Amino acid sequence: MGAQTNNLPWRSMWVIGASSGIGQALAELGAKRGLDVVASARRREPLEQMAESYSNLTALPLDVSDPASVSAAVDTLGVDNFPELIVFCAGTYVPGGLEVLNYESAEHHFKVNYLGAVATLDAIVPVLKKRARGHVAIVSSLTAYRGLPKAAVYGPTKAALLSLCETIKPDFDKLGLDLSVVNPGFVRTPMTDKNEFKMPFLMETEEAAEATLDGLAKKQFEVTFPAPLVRRLRFLRLLPYSLYFKAIGRISQ
Repeated sequence: MGAQTNNLPWRSMWVIGASSGIGQALAELGAKRGLDVVASARRREPLEQMAESYSNLTALPLDVSDPASVSAAVDTLGVDNFPELIVFCAGTYVPGGLEVLNYESAEHHFKVNYLGAVATLDAIVPVLKKRARGHVAIVSSLTAYRGLPKAAVYGPTKAALLSLCETIKPDFDKLGLDLSVVNPGFVRTPMTDKNEFKMPFLMETEEAAEATLDGLAKKQFEVTFPAPLVRRLRFLRLLPYSLYFKAIGRISQ
């Protein structure tokens, strides 16, 4: 498939978590817009299918829960040809409250969603420092704003990612590197297909990928969408607990 002319601030992109959902849509969008794309995930088959469809997309399987696997992928790419934009959007998700909260599930969510991002940063920052340029984006979620119902094992991992990005942003600035956090709302993916509750302002993956790439191209620290849901959750974030729990209780009924 042919690519469009690249009018983006990067020539290359690495999407980690590209086998489905937003990651897959983002990798395909980058390829369509003319970027040289590296697509990574644990599952090899979806990556190879994308690589067959786009001449400027390369499959590079890895497992974010295994730091050695991430480091090996970085070594494979090498410093000279290292992608200019790196997007971490690998994730796992089980909806629910107390009924799904247990040590094993929480550990798995943190190992993939949070520690996977840490393993990625640990492996790529030395390369970016050598080149003195690069843009890293971590996909979190609007659930990071406040504790929400049905997100007992998922929400805390996203809150941790947002806190991590806020914490290390000054360090990135000192290094002359760009760092962004992407906080999407509800997007129709295999993960959200598990939800049995109403998902307001549900977006398609292609819409989410467009919003993500366009926001990152502006070098925004935080990229959020969709706007109506963002406004509501930002308002809830400002409420004192007494009012917040009353409001969220009515919403979750």
